[in-house]
Amino acid sequence: MKNFKGSGATQIIERPATLKLVKKILIKNLIINTIFGYYPEEKVQKQKLKFNIKLEIDRKIKFNDNNLNTIVDYDDIMRVINNVLDKKINFLETLGELIVKDILKNKKIIAIELEIEKLDILKKGASVGFQISKRKK
Repeated sequence: MKNFKGSGATQIIERPATLKLVKKILIKNLIINTIFGYYPEEKVQKQKLKFNIKLEIDRKIKFNDNNLNTIVDYDDIMRVINNVLDKKINFLETLGELIVKDILKNKKIIAIELEIEKLDILKKGASVGFQISKRKK
């Protein structure tokens, strides 16, 4: 730890952000063009949904570069999202809760942060969205 005297009474203390090892998988700006929504026009015309996902994985997992079973396979995450979308959900809130529930069934994943946005839905804004975070007990 380093201490620095600044001008006046300001003191800056440097320390590591965390001493605990945290491993995360990031899936950023995943765009899926799909039928989704509550209103009749949303049930016939595809729209873009954007997903941002942070998956905290068990820090005890030892990765083996030659064994797919030692990592979280991105294809599994995509399958979960597509399977939930196939259920013809009406609301982002329901969609988010179901995706989180199914992803947390993976024993390697201990926490998830999920953000879903409907793009191009507002005339005067970029998106409408929903965020949800959950950690296994």
